[in-house]
Amino acid sequence: MINNTKITTNRDEKWNEWFAGFTDGDGYFYINKKEKNISFEITTHVTDIRVLYIIKNKLKSGTVKLRSGSNSARYRVKQKNVILNIVQRLNGKLLNPARIVQFQQVCNLYNIHFISPPPFLHKENSYISGLIDADGSIAISVSKSSTENSQISGVEGRIIRLIHAKGFHQLSIRITSSHESYLKTIQQSYGYGSIYCEQANLKPKNKNPKYHWTIRSYEEVQLLYEYFKKNPLKSVKMHRLRLTLLYFKYKALKYHLKPIDTIEARIWAKFVKSWYKYSY
Repeated sequence: MINNTKITTNRDEKWNEWFAGFTDGDGYFYINKKEKNISFEITTHVTDIRVLYIIKNKLKSGTVKLRSGSNSARYRVKQKNVILNIVQRLNGKLLNPARIVQFQQVCNLYNIHFISPPPFLHKENSYISGLIDADGSIAISVSKSSTENSQISGVEGRIIRLIHAKGFHQLSIRITSSHESYLKTIQQSYGYGSIYCEQANLKPKNKNPKYHWTIRSYEEVQLLYEYFKKNPLKSVKMHRLRLTLLYFKYKALKYHLKPIDTIEARIWAKFVKSWYKYSY
């Protein structure tokens, strides 16, 4: 059996927890059983390419390349010693059932003892930070818009619709999965958020229901905000996170309801434009 034990610092452990969350969201183990080759890949939107370089620099190996025909970039590594390093960092920390299946195959191929994840995470665990960096959504949805504004496409349309949405908008922080038990582990570990089911689509590609762990209230967003002070995001989602409490402040002050020519309305419009700073 391969023994790849190494003493890690608390700082390393926090990074590994974040890395596990990020891997569960955007990572993938490609396994060639015939040749006993394994590669590890992470794909992100181009706005978060710096996160891939953070991972590359930490692991001291791999390549980061833009993917043709899409606004995405990919980190990839094949060297066995680096894969073993990744296995050591992630063993016992992955929660996503789909990723665990891949990871167990890697452990079997390299004759490494697989460590099952704990039933719950401690509240200071950096896992959720990595998962939201990879697969989370921090968004403001608009439920009602004029016919004219609804026809404007792209980021410009989203900005205009939110500026003029009046009371028909809602901020949410969300993680989506096809595995309800996975999201329940997250919910019970951190102690907040609700889970709801989106029924399966009749189309062949969407036969399975989706589950959403969602935070909407000011109180729960504040709790998550305090968590991220200790476990900061590394992606551009940190920009929106910093604006979440400001959203609730302006909403409480009713800036979004003021006439368009007022100072309050201009402050609201400035906030909305900042919210969509990194949108495509």
